[in-house]
Amino acid sequence: MADERAIGDHIAPKITKAAENAGRKAPRIVAGIRSVCAPTPRSTPPRHAPTASWPRPRRHRNYQRLLDRGDARDVGDLTAAGDADAILARFRSFADAGVTDLSVRLLPIGETRDELIASKYRTREVISQLAAELR
Repeated sequence: MADERAIGDHIAPKITKAAENAGRKAPRIVAGIRSVCAPTPRSTPPRHAPTASWPRPRRHRNYQRLLDRGDARDVGDLTAAGDADAILARFRSFADAGVTDLSVRLLPIGETRDELIASKYRTREVISQLAAELR
């Protein structure tokens, strides 16, 4: 649970230097990021959509320390939300910070089961299209 600044200023340099000092190759840096694609081009999905299974940083000191090293104040600030261009821009900003691999968690939005399922598939389709651009 770290944003781009925490990764670029703290995590990536620290673990890269440790690997170098140990005579190892540069490590892979994996970032977990929630993603949701807007239902229509003009709509913006909420960044702070609830999710019961995501850790609450205020109760977890390690997560809070990572948040304190960056600009994000909560998990909503770590969400890639919007249209395909907005999601791609967020993924690229993580790559620019030193992330080598993204672990994407779909964040379905909607009021009904059908809306949630449609949101999941819409977001998955966009991410699969973006994956080719990020390689």
